[in-house]
Amino acid sequence: MTRILFPLVAFMLSVILCLGSFASAEGNEQSALKNESAVPKVIFDTDIAYVNDDAIAMFMLAQADQAGTLKLLGVTTAGGNVFVPEATTAALRQLELIGRADIPVYQGTDEPLQGYRDMKEEGRLYGIPYYCGAYWDFGANDFRDLSRRSPDYLHLLEAPMHGYAETLAQEETAWDFIIRSVHEYPGEVTIMTVGAATNIALALQKDPTLADDAAGIIYMGGDIDCPGDATPAAELNWYYDPEAIRQCLAANWKSQLIVPDDLAQQIHLTPVIYERLAAANQNLITKLILENKRTFDMGESDYVWDVVVPAVFLKPELMARTEERYITVDSTPGINSGRAVSWPQHWLNNMETGEGFPEGVNKAVIVFSIDEEAFWDFYVELLSKE
Repeated sequence: MTRILFPLVAFMLSVILCLGSFASAEGNEQSALKNESAVPKVIFDTDIAYVNDDAIAMFMLAQADQAGTLKLLGVTTAGGNVFVPEATTAALRQLELIGRADIPVYQGTDEPLQGYRDMKEEGRLYGIPYYCGAYWDFGANDFRDLSRRSPDYLHLLEAPMHGYAETLAQEETAWDFIIRSVHEYPGEVTIMTVGAATNIALALQKDPTLADDAAGIIYMGGDIDCPGDATPAAELNWYYDPEAIRQCLAANWKSQLIVPDDLAQQIHLTPVIYERLAAANQNLITKLILENKRTFDMGESDYVWDVVVPAVFLKPELMARTEERYITVDSTPGINSGRAVSWPQHWLNNMETGEGFPEGVNKAVIVFSIDEEAFWDFYVELLSKE
């Protein structure tokens, strides 16, 4: 009897242990899935160049992804500062340089919804823009000849600053990737668009339910209460494709947050910040930033523009003054093309119901100031993190 009992007890114990291990593994898996679901997911839509504000914004998102505070689903390339082939190479190569070639890059389009601008004619009619991004050929000091553009991201007309990437862009288009990701994670994906929003508008045109399933959208762009930086009327991102911005602003997103040029003009990257980065922990990102230290043509400081977008997303308490407004953009060709037009609360309208505001215009939160000291502390801490 004893000979039979001992093996039976041993067998039962092994079954219990196995069931316990299975339950524990299943619990861990469910916990991991739950934790993954709790992490906000981001798509970064950008007209990125080299170690500029777009690139540093991407580095910040990559760092947050590494730390597990968000999931960067992918980078999508758009027009604005540069055309898409140049932006795609810049995104791919810089992700390699910071050791994050695992983050996928999807090509969008740089052709605005209303077609490319005839800059010479517009310059004659409305004045030459202060800055027109990809349309300007700095080598020739003239508007770019659009018939001479890079055919694709593997064959650029000019050698890329840090060489070509070994990593390839994804085959899927930017707008199809956006649609697929948003529906795969309903209510969890925030779209950050820091260039022309053409890719987002194309996604909305193809699938109008996109806005319903997204967590929300954040824009860097628009001059709300100040003169434009591209023309007296408009900021570059919203000037490049105003119709795309108009369509995006009109969509029924759960939330819309705008980081406008009004704010960006207040925040300056100075030599002191470079010194703080140099004194902090050195990693691939900080080394790349310091190796490419530069200023634009603004004396001893740079504007940071897009960098504020991931900062206020990751640390909302950085926002010091925000205001809700109903907002659209003038997409009519002419002297006001790209001008942001907004309506604040007054005694004859209702911010919650929309009564008294123009039909077809939606509400957004606009960030007018941030805690700058806390912002720079966060900037240095995040970028220098191991």
